Amino acid sequence: MIEVGTLVKFSAPDFALRDYPDYPSFGVVIKRHVHSDKERKMLDRFTVDGRELKVWEVHWINGRTTNEHECYLKEVSHDNL
Repeated sequence: MIEVGTLVKFSAPDFALRDYPDYPSFGVVIKRHVHSDKERKMLDRFTVDGRELKVWEVHWINGRTTNEHECYLKEVSHDNL
């Protein structure tokens, strides 16, 4: 389960990864992104069964900080380094 402090890596289908060849390999979740009212209205169209889409702010090893939808993040463990 992803939460603040979780070590993660970017995980996406191959077609998405080719657009981001230099995406950093690891990062740490630093906070949950809170959607503005405008974002929330737009995202309501994409919810499944009324579940809220979680977006996390991640600080990557290259120093960048980005907001990532949880479906593109995979929790890092000793089994999947």
